[in-house]
Amino acid sequence: MEEVKLLGAWPSPFCYRIIWALKLKGIDYEYVEEDLFNKSDLLLHYNPIHKKIPVLVHNGKPISESTVILEYIEETWPHNPLISSDDPYEKAKARFWTKFIDEKEPIFFAFFQSVGEEQEKATKEAKKVLKVIEDYGVGESRKFLGGEKVGMADLALGWISGWLEGMEEALGVKLLEPQSFPMLMAWIKNFRDVPQIRDNFPDRDQLLIYFKGLRERVIWALKLKGIEFEYIEEDLSNKSKLLLQLNPLHKKVPVFIHGGKSFAESLVILEYIDEMWPQNPLLLPDDPNERAIARFWMKYVDDQREQFLRFWKTTGEEQEKATRDVRNVLRILEENGLGDKKFFGGNDIGMADLAFGLIALWIEVLEEAAGVKILEHNSLPRLMAWIENFNNVDVIKENHPDRPQLLEYLKGLREKYLSQPTS
Repeated sequence: MEEVKLLGAWPSPFCYRIIWALKLKGIDYEYVEEDLFNKSDLLLHYNPIHKKIPVLVHNGKPISESTVILEYIEETWPHNPLISSDDPYEKAKARFWTKFIDEKEPIFFAFFQSVGEEQEKATKEAKKVLKVIEDYGVGESRKFLGGEKVGMADLALGWISGWLEGMEEALGVKLLEPQSFPMLMAWIKNFRDVPQIRDNFPDRDQLLIYFKGLRERVIWALKLKGIEFEYIEEDLSNKSKLLLQLNPLHKKVPVFIHGGKSFAESLVILEYIDEMWPQNPLLLPDDPNERAIARFWMKYVDDQREQFLRFWKTTGEEQEKATRDVRNVLRILEENGLGDKKFFGGNDIGMADLAFGLIALWIEVLEEAAGVKILEHNSLPRLMAWIENFNNVDVIKENHPDRPQLLEYLKGLREKYLSQPTS
């Protein structure tokens, strides 16, 4: 029996190209969800050069880069062809549009990642690309780019049928307007109506959350300080040259840029913000001993972060053990970290509170997604009071992720983790 395995990440449109192709071909495969913040040894083994998804593994042999994978799938399983004609000219056209779409995708990410005049320029460029596809790619006489059936170029373009809408909504800027792109809008409807596409599409609300980003710590600090800033959204499945340039070591977000200088790691950024803009509120106390205590608890909560996720990502005995471990961590915070104080640093919100924001905003949603209760009023009364105090701070309250969307996202992601083989 053939081994077919796909290493992917749910937000990636490049990954969905491969899912759609395999589904259209009727190929059984095993899907492995990758955590792009903590890449697995398997991914690093199979794609040591780029260390990116998607990667298709067929009988132990890895193939990377989505367009290369699509060609491999077409040649290995020629039934239900993705390039519907044996005519070399038709094949060349399909490859042309696939390459054109790949080359123009950075324009759409520039539209999403920019603001002001730069975004206006990127919006105009993106609309020009859509107009070219409208006039020359889709056309009036064809249902799909390759004719009457979904083909390789359609799979490459498929991201605009969902991901682009998420970008638009996150930004509040409209690119695809029915009156300007009637044939492209018809193509989107035809594409989404194909059962193999419709039944294998990411959840819209989850995509919206993904594009809005999980960026609270640094944003809270800047808002508390009253500092204006520009926010650039990163596609973690296709990291920008800017991110790789600014954080070549870890290649992760967040990265903070000030005066042309860049800083990575959220706790490092928080300290920089506090030192650079010392106006109230001070996020770290003046007293060296109290500063050291705050730094200790900040590091402690970062070191324990995986504990909080493990109870959500597991079931059965493993989940029971993870639940006990998390409760022990929370008890330590209750008794030794918080004590009788309103916030971890005293009467005012501070840097340690921002570090612990995961507990205030996420843990109840993680509980609901996993069906496990961790925070109980009778056993953790001071921590529950702190959560209420934290969430009542205006800056925190006004920069919350949407709870129903977050819950839907975490439920969907948990299902993906649990569906993976445990071997």
